Amino acid sequence: MKNRSVCRAARGVCVLAVVAATAVMSVGCAKKVSLEEGKAKVAELASKGVPEREMSDIKMYIFQMETARKTGNNSMFGIYQDSLTTALATFEAKMADILAGAGPFMDSLRRDCDAKVAQLNGLHLAEAEKGKRPVDSLMAIESQKLYARDRLMTWALDLDTLITQQKLADSLRGEFVGIWVKEEESPDKRYPRLERTEIHMKKDGTLFIMEGGKGKLDDVSSDDWLIESYGTWDVMGDVARHYITREKLVRQIYTGIDPQTGKLRTDKKPTYDSTVAQGKKDRFASWDALNKDFKRFRK
Repeated sequence: MKNRSVCRAARGVCVLAVVAATAVMSVGCAKKVSLEEGKAKVAELASKGVPEREMSDIKMYIFQMETARKTGNNSMFGIYQDSLTTALATFEAKMADILAGAGPFMDSLRRDCDAKVAQLNGLHLAEAEKGKRPVDSLMAIESQKLYARDRLMTWALDLDTLITQQKLADSLRGEFVGIWVKEEESPDKRYPRLERTEIHMKKDGTLFIMEGGKGKLDDVSSDDWLIESYGTWDVMGDVARHYITREKLVRQIYTGIDPQTGKLRTDKKPTYDSTVAQGKKDRFASWDALNKDFKRFRK
């Protein structure tokens, strides 16, 4: 019995010795990746669309190798080089597996995205279409599979957000309808002045905004102005988007001291009623901001 135990122990020692020797041989025989090769590989992977976050460990080892080289620390350089070699081999194997299954994975996720897009309309649908175009373009390029995969996954998450925003917008749309009024008086009682803003959001999607101010600015100066804006409105999430297409200056009168003559002078600007270029004067109003700063009146 004693001899058998000794034999089993001896066999165990032999097996461990073989495993250890194999490990040493595999490390010793593997071609170590140089600093320059590591940088080139990172650039190559990035060009194929591998996200920077996926290569953080590899880039860290490259940075450590550079630092060790600058300080002349050859022993640490070798340690980091071994780490870089192992990390790159592991990473490339992982990427090979991802690429092998990228086609079926993306096809399935793309169909899921189409089902999500079908739940959207209006501004939310338009936003979804913006994300769809680059994804479809990348998926058509074989060399950009990794990049396409990452963009598709990001777009899928964006669509989840848009669906949530769509539901919120649908629940609030009717609540935005009405006349929202904000009045602000001058905090200085010596100079009474009032600014007033009215936002009319109508059921048919048309928009009318009236903004004006009247009163004293200081001991001798005062103003009186009124601007009307026209356009359309829509809702995205909890925000009302205002698309201004026309602006009308009803009046703009300023009274103050003429710096050249030292006398009181009234300056009256010419009125206008003009078309506004698309997007030039668009604005927005969130549901929270309206309820905080305005009073609503139903029509």
